[in-house]
Amino acid sequence: MQSKTKVIYENCRVLDISGNLLFKTSRKRLDWYLARHLANEIDPGTIQLTFANKGSGRTHEPFYLQDMRNACVVCNSDRQLTQHHVVPYQYRQFMSEEIKSRSSFDLLPLCARCHDAYERHAVLFKKHLAACYDSPLLGIGWVERRDIGSAGKAAAALLARNNKIPESRLCELRNTVHAVSIDRKDLFSDEARKYIEGWCRSTEEDVFGMEELVLQELCDMEVRVAGPDFRAHGDLVVDSVATHRVLPSMCALCRAIAIGGVMELVVAWRRHFVKHARPAYMPEHWIVEYPVL
Repeated sequence: MQSKTKVIYENCRVLDISGNLLFKTSRKRLDWYLARHLANEIDPGTIQLTFANKGSGRTHEPFYLQDMRNACVVCNSDRQLTQHHVVPYQYRQFMSEEIKSRSSFDLLPLCARCHDAYERHAVLFKKHLAACYDSPLLGIGWVERRDIGSAGKAAAALLARNNKIPESRLCELRNTVHAVSIDRKDLFSDEARKYIEGWCRSTEEDVFGMEELVLQELCDMEVRVAGPDFRAHGDLVVDSVATHRVLPSMCALCRAIAIGGVMELVVAWRRHFVKHARPAYMPEHWIVEYPVL
């Protein structure tokens, strides 16, 4: 989690062709409209569209039309602000585009101290969801690359340059590194791959000229990787909720979420945040039951 070095809310205004306020946004988005000649600049923080927009924007939603405060919603500090996702991104990313397009409602400023304090509670809730929805936090569908594991250990031993290792054992380690590197050369950087391809063309006498770069890259390779059938924890939870899948192992809360659907999952995270973070400086018009669509 990184603290923002700039303000989180720039409160820039976008007006429709008639001069009515459509929504508040960032300076970057204003520049996007101006660069494409889709708007005229009224003042440094306001633009007016040059075309008739299809919808009414946020004109009927006071939450999106107000100036947002750049201060922690828990303690009111304006220092070391971070942007907190009330509904964690690992869940929201698997929701429909219609829901994700309205995610700004659940983006709130927290100072680093309050953010860290709340995240301890959030982790516990994620573990609870993982148990109830039979969805491990690390996901399912991992693949163990045992050959990479063996070669990585061999490379680490060779890099250690331990003079107590017998020559016969060193030969075994080099053979392991050599065989796996050739078989898995596509996993290496271009520079390391050149060395490996050189081994393939080498004579038996100089084939064991181990390059440190190859050994280091082998040590750094992940043994456990996401396989073709991998599914993330958030994907499993959102899919179960969206399809109203109820499991016997579910607690009453998770059963209610599954029955209620995605809106109930969003509301559950909002309630969790309010209960455990205890924010005293929330924006006006922010309510737990605010619709996601």
